[in-house]
Amino acid sequence: MHALRLDTLRELQSLARDRTLTVRKVFFDDRMATDVLRNFDRYRADFPDADWILAYREQSVARRLLDERAQAPRLADILLLPMTLPICPWSSMLRLVLAGQFIASGDLIGPAASPQVKAAPPPAPRLQMQAEIAAESGETAVMTDSIAGLPHSDPGLTRREKEVLALVSQGGRNKTIAHTMSLSEHTVKLHLHNAITKIGARNRTEAATWYLSRQLGEGR
Repeated sequence: MHALRLDTLRELQSLARDRTLTVRKVFFDDRMATDVLRNFDRYRADFPDADWILAYREQSVARRLLDERAQAPRLADILLLPMTLPICPWSSMLRLVLAGQFIASGDLIGPAASPQVKAAPPPAPRLQMQAEIAAESGETAVMTDSIAGLPHSDPGLTRREKEVLALVSQGGRNKTIAHTMSLSEHTVKLHLHNAITKIGARNRTEAATWYLSRQLGEGR
């Protein structure tokens, strides 16, 4: 795969005439958002096989896309990538976006900060969900909107189940977790299975996402 950096959407359109190129991903920034959202059908027609990703720095731009997605289903094909994160969580989110998954960072969920009040900086994300989170079970490391349906009240996890979830959310494999906690690998799997069942997750990736969302929500 090759990456091309273009300065204008007009340059992008010129690529549509080059039959030797197959464009798979189109990242566009805040400056181009208004034009892309207004004329998305036309641009997408030029690159029907490409994923479109808004790589944003301004939250207001991403919030606008989220608002307009509800009114214009065609915009649901545009993915989000925040460009102001530290490199570790950013690279994790980039991997998910490259896999074609729609994700929205926590600061986009909920009411926007009042313009009269200076918003406190959000806690630094701890999204350490690398591909190895799901490698053992053969799952795809995906965060989808389904995480919103998981319970946020205390599901009654035991101390051991919480410890296992914490290590899973950091990308730990069962074997590594077992060594860290001085447990057998079978016991670790049992704790993880019980935790997944209690919180209503479908797999270890959703369980890790649920755990991290709780940590972020509590400011840790």
